[in-house]
Amino acid sequence: MSDAASDQAKAEPEPFIERDDRETLLPYDKGGVPLYVALLWVGFIIAYIVVMSLVALPDLKSWMAH
Repeated sequence: MSDAASDQAKAEPEPFIERDDRETLLPYDKGGVPLYVALLWVGFIIAYIVVMSLVALPDLKSWMAH
């Protein structure tokens, strides 16, 4: 095999063929959560804490006082 043929063989990705005699490699990206989704989650958590502290805690304090 010549040098050019070796480079060409390495450059082309192998087609997906599922086989039982060897491991199937599926390349994944780094993954992770998009920034806007993370910001939405943080916003919901902050809103939950604020609402619970404004609504639930005063009711609990008045209920415990009786």
